[in-house]
Amino acid sequence: MSSGPQCTTVQLEPYFSGQSPLGPAAPGSALVRQKQTSCPRRVQARGLPLQHTGREQKRQPIVASRGSDPFIAAGSRLQSLLSGIGDGEEEMLESYLSEQAPETKMSLSLLAGGVMSSGALALCWLTGSDPWGGASVSFHSLMAATLGAAACVPLLMLRAAMWTNEARLRFPVLEELQRWQAEQSSSIVRNLSAVQMAVLVCCDVLPTTVMTLPAAQGGLTASFQIYASHIRDWGVSVPEMGPPVAALGVTALLAAGARLFEHATTQEEYEVVATAIVNADRYYRVMTNGVRGTAKDPDNAAKAFKAVASQWLQQRQQACTVLAVLTAAEVLFLGLLWRMTGDMAAPLTAAMMMTSVEYTFVRKLTDAGM
Repeated sequence: MSSGPQCTTVQLEPYFSGQSPLGPAAPGSALVRQKQTSCPRRVQARGLPLQHTGREQKRQPIVASRGSDPFIAAGSRLQSLLSGIGDGEEEMLESYLSEQAPETKMSLSLLAGGVMSSGALALCWLTGSDPWGGASVSFHSLMAATLGAAACVPLLMLRAAMWTNEARLRFPVLEELQRWQAEQSSSIVRNLSAVQMAVLVCCDVLPTTVMTLPAAQGGLTASFQIYASHIRDWGVSVPEMGPPVAALGVTALLAAGARLFEHATTQEEYEVVATAIVNADRYYRVMTNGVRGTAKDPDNAAKAFKAVASQWLQQRQQACTVLAVLTAAEVLFLGLLWRMTGDMAAPLTAAMMMTSVEYTFVRKLTDAGM
């Protein structure tokens, strides 16, 4: 019998090499529970580049050498597999934006915001909705903006808390969500001043909020009211708030679905990782053939890769689900603010404040040398 310590489960972190945009991974983040017969030492991962970013990163050997940790090598191999997916156009665009002068970034942001605003205004015109959503230069809009700012204070505190190391330690899925945000926004927020950041927030929030609330909800509400009138003709009572509430719910579901489509694991990613898991045993037997080591090295390497790859797929799915739920909740919150006040100033103010918090933390990561 072995005299070493025995246990039934251990906690294994995803062992990826390279520096994460969020800095060193919090100890205990993104755990995988894998059946083992002994308790191997835990290795602290430096980061989790779960998505290829186009930046050169220091890689560990794909196959663990004698005495090295197989989980680090497994993470390196998974990273190598993922980095070969895609044509690199997204990475080239991010690199291009990152290298541009702040004035050029502002011009591009204003152009993109103008195009989106034009589309939102056109949709409002087609649906007969007020593109301003009741907002005006008046005391009423000022009070609505104040109400929106006060209503989102708890959400601002929650968002700020979500960016702490303690939150990522307790909820590992936050690390993946924040990495997505950092990868998407770091190239545009780099080297921007406070005034330019404010302009960027306006270009981001104004078109999307107008598109989501007056345009989408206004058109859906008008359509649902037509159906409600026909239902009333049949003698069925339909509440007056029924169509607006239904429109808000549909808008939230559409926004959540768009987030899922944007960040979900692609078919190519899934096939590459799933195929690598199936062929892991044969791959490591071939790769370790003739390499000095023990007879158990190929099996240990294959088990390590299966654990890391399975955890990657699971964490991506969890992150997508959480992101969709958060997106739907945000749309519902902004829509309720608009319906309660009858003034777009309230949801616009709240959305700008929440977006500013996110950009502030992304900017801190960028300045820290992401």
